Amino acid sequence: MTPVRAFSLCLAPLLVVLAGCGNSPKTVTKAEYQTEIQKVGADLTAAGSKLGKSIDIATFNESVDNFQTHLRDASNTLNGLKPPANTQDVNKLLAGSFHDLADELEPVKDARRESIVKARDALLKVDKSQAAEDGRTAVQELQKLGYDTSQLGAL
Repeated sequence: MTPVRAFSLCLAPLLVVLAGCGNSPKTVTKAEYQTEIQKVGADLTAAGSKLGKSIDIATFNESVDNFQTHLRDASNTLNGLKPPANTQDVNKLLAGSFHDLADELEPVKDARRESIVKARDALLKVDKSQAAEDGRTAVQELQKLGYDTSQLGAL
């Protein structure tokens, strides 16, 4: 078998997987979207609550990593949905805020390696970031549209 043919055989399954990644978002009703945002909110609340449970560097930074993963998963979940038309822009804003918040948390880990006080200050900076503001705006807009955002409100 030639190297080119071997490469092509290895590349074929990857192309099949990547082709599936371009699927259209799943259309959901208001009730289905409500269920999804409640699931996402509960998951993020559980993951985020672990941040304050430990102050040693390794465990704290593991908790930040875990929260970042859950934020990115939440962003991907929301981006995979097509909610009712009047909710689509808000959904996009919320999904983007989760993704950006995950990125904003990276300096918190570096700060924790220096001190717990610097980690606290870094978390306060995240809370004042555009990503956090976008998330709060999205939650408020969802409330105006009649969604129960109690699970998201804890974030």
